[in-house]
Amino acid sequence: MSEYLNQRNEIKQFFDGCAENWDNHCTFDKEKIASIVTLSAIKAGSRVVDIACGTGVLFPEILSRNPASVLGIDLSGEMISKARSKFADSRLRLLASDLFDVHETGFDTALIFSAYPHFPDKPKLAEHLASMLRPDGRFVIAHSEGRSPINHCHSGDAVSRISWPLRPAKEEAEVFLRCFHVDMLIDTPEIYLISGTKKSDPKD
Repeated sequence: MSEYLNQRNEIKQFFDGCAENWDNHCTFDKEKIASIVTLSAIKAGSRVVDIACGTGVLFPEILSRNPASVLGIDLSGEMISKARSKFADSRLRLLASDLFDVHETGFDTALIFSAYPHFPDKPKLAEHLASMLRPDGRFVIAHSEGRSPINHCHSGDAVSRISWPLRPAKEEAEVFLRCFHVDMLIDTPEIYLISGTKKSDPKD
């Protein structure tokens, strides 16, 4: 089995095992989530994809912006099952899948909240995000904590096997520059965020 498949299976098993009690043990600052979704500039009638959506922590804020549709994707089937039990909005579609097996296109916004460290191949991720977004579509990678606490959280024996440390936002952003105009970097003790819009031509 390839290294990637091994990593993918470990990540899936870890989050499947956490899903039942995830919402009890993993809480987020609602004001920060609102700020992150605001920075995502989701427009009414747009198409949004929430990648590694977990149990749906972003869904209430995303749906409050009146998108036409929201696709939530997570590798963990148990996380998706938990999300399904919480949300019944007709605009929301949930999919248990490896992101790289999803080939839908034309999204206006792609968000990865509190999950970026679990993607080992960042250049592959950047290219796949670009393939899913329309020209000028926006990607957002965000955490509602700073880089140091996020890296500390992922340093334990079990989770370090399925996590790759965050580098400074300016360094992480370099892998996105071929496909995106990166126009937002936040790297503070309170929030970590990288965002930009898809280039019409990668040569731009």
